[in-house]
Formats: sequence, structure tokens, C-alpha cells
Amino acid sequence: MARPVQLAPGSLALVLCRLEAPETAAAAGAEEPGGRAVFRAFRRANARCFWNSRLARAASRLTFQGWLRRGVLLVHAPPASLQVLRDAWCRRALRPPRGFRIRAVGDVFPVQMNPIAQSQFVPLAEVLCCAVSDLNAAQTVVTQESLLEHLKQHYPGHRVWHLIIQSFWMNSKEDRIFCRTLKAQRTVKHAHPIPYYN
Repeated sequence: MARPVQLAPGSLALVLCRLEAPETAAAAGAEEPGGRAVFRAFRRANARCFWNSRLARAASRLTFQGWLRRGVLLVHAPPASLQVLRDAWCRRALRPPRGFRIRAVGDVFPVQMNPIAQSQFVPLAEVLCCAVSDLNAAQTVVTQESLLEHLKQHYPGHRVWHLIIQSFWMNSKEDRIFCRTLKAQRTVKHAHPIPYYN
């Protein structure tokens, strides 16, 4: 089993609420700000505190960690900078981003992910159907070369694609493609380079 991966180191969560109701903002034509815009506004508001150089320096070291629905901003910084933000919050000196009020600030413990291992098996029928569909969607003519290039690009690490494609097929005299690996014969009508796959 793969070792757990730490996705987010220890960080702070700021629970924000808008100063005006979302319906009012929508009626006024104001666009809902994204997480990065809110983060920049928060960092800017606290970096301007020239009278509190520790807070200004801590704010400049912040990095955006994430934005959760319902107005939760996740920020990360070196431990000393996070402590300065905690202290500022305790003293009611932490400034909110413009248009928001800070309802709560708290520590977020590291988020851990347990990776799910992939098998070495590649479902050939699925891969080939997806590849031909992707090429058709991109309006690229499906030829052995374009299919091989697509497979190499999207499924790296499999070095035998050219052998698979060659054994996969082509009988131009009958104007068909035969896929011996799909258990059932799949037919594609084409004018030599294959534009579509049915």
C-alpha cells in the first residue's frame, strides 16, 4: 500500500461572511469573488498595517491554500507568521478582506490522502474508444500515426503501443477496421484516414 501523502500542511482557516447579503450583491450586479481574490484582499488589508510591522510581515508571507464554499479561506505561512495572525485575531487586530467580516479563525490540521494504487492493467477497448472519441472531438483525422501519438501522450509509460496498434488491425480493401481485442468486430466506415468511429 502506498504511503499517505500530506496534501495541506498545518494552516489557518478564516470563516468569512459578506457584509451585504448575497441577494443584494447579485441584484447590484456584483460578481461573487473567487477564493484567490478574497485571499489577495485579506493579505493586502493586513500588509498595509505599517504600525504593526510583525503583522504586515506575516501577511506578506501568507500563501493561498484553498477556498471552501460558504466562505472559508485557508491560508498557510511559516509557523511564526501563523502565530502572529493568531495573536492578531485574539487582540481583535486582524483585518478582514474588503466586503467581508471575519467570524472565526482556527487551526486546520494537515489533510492527509491515502493514494489508491492503480493496476498495471490498461483496459484496451476503453482506451482505444476514448482515444478515437478524443481525436474526433478535436476534429483530428484518426490514422494509425495520430492514434499512436495520442496514446503515447495520454498513456505514458506503455512502450508497446505501436505493437498494439499494428496488431489491432486495418483492412483497407474491405473499408473496415477490425479490432480483434474487443471480442466483437467493430466496424468503421472511412475514406482511408478514419474520420469517425462508431
